Amino acid sequence: MKNIGALFVLIVLTACGGGGVVYDYRPILNEASFRDLDGWHSDDAAEAYRLFAASCPWQARRALPYSTRTGAQVGDAASWRAVCGFTREFANPTNDEARSFFEQYFSPYRVTTTYNDKGRLTGYYEPLLLGSYQKTARFNVPVYGVPRNMYKPYYSRAQIVAGQIAGKAPVLLYVDDALMLFFLHIQGSGKVALPDGSVVGLQFAAQNGHEYVPIGRVMKDRGYLETVTMQTIRDWLMQNPGRADEIMNTNPSYIFFKLSPGEEYAKGAMGIPLTPQRSVAVDDDQAPYALPIFVNTTTTNRDGSRQTFQKLMVSQDTGGALLGAHRGDIFFGRGPEEEFKAGHQNELGEVFWLLPKD
Repeated sequence: MKNIGALFVLIVLTACGGGGVVYDYRPILNEASFRDLDGWHSDDAAEAYRLFAASCPWQARRALPYSTRTGAQVGDAASWRAVCGFTREFANPTNDEARSFFEQYFSPYRVTTTYNDKGRLTGYYEPLLLGSYQKTARFNVPVYGVPRNMYKPYYSRAQIVAGQIAGKAPVLLYVDDALMLFFLHIQGSGKVALPDGSVVGLQFAAQNGHEYVPIGRVMKDRGYLETVTMQTIRDWLMQNPGRADEIMNTNPSYIFFKLSPGEEYAKGAMGIPLTPQRSVAVDDDQAPYALPIFVNTTTTNRDGSRQTFQKLMVSQDTGGALLGAHRGDIFFGRGPEEEFKAGHQNELGEVFWLLPKD
């Protein structure tokens, strides 16, 4: 597959009362070689291979076979069937064997768009909240399932937290911290520890149809924050409880959940449990699921230093704030260190799609 990307110009729209630039988020695929993937030979290809092989059954039931929702070609049916067929015969390869598999059957393409040659890589993690199936004095913040009268756009976040949804959606359980629930909405999934010591999962089920507004941007524009990370946002909201609801409600988006097992990592949009530092969420309008994606970026350590992050990942999830073919959200896992990594992850990087050879 050569020259399968096309260059599109930015579309400038002007309308009554104003105008602006509408970015073309579609992928431009630039043929590359594995020599262009810095860190390719030092990565654990066998771990990535196992995740890709587990994604292969999903390939066979793609709703839009072998193209993105916006029409970008991502291989043909015969090629994908072939590479997935090889994984059934090649169950547990060594690191070198897995790397050879990708080099033999795939070609890398550097993904760019008209607005940026590099992608932006953020992060997410799996929060752990405290909760109960019964409402108590401590556990009094409801976690809602999908409303029975669901339509889009549905009530905004402000309307929902004000109680307009009462009686119209099932309450899955109650938690003790509205702020932590807000961050669970941003992450899209998480876990809740119950009073008896058991853990139950919360999985994304639906969204209210309102555009996601990052409150960090709002807080920076208002002069509340200089540096925007998940931690600085959370600290400010905790220190200013009287303003917290008003700030959180500037984001009208609201997530509805479903219950899931507590012992495994949350499942992504493909229905497969996510793998820390191997699963990546994408803009599913511009990038397909079950796609091997090599990412070359950096992460942040607790001392503020940068650490190289060069890994072969698999697109397994999506996010409401992701716009663009080379936009990605790295899943870091569960725990304090993973939370720190995810909260500070916001870096440019190179993004390569691995597509089957003809």
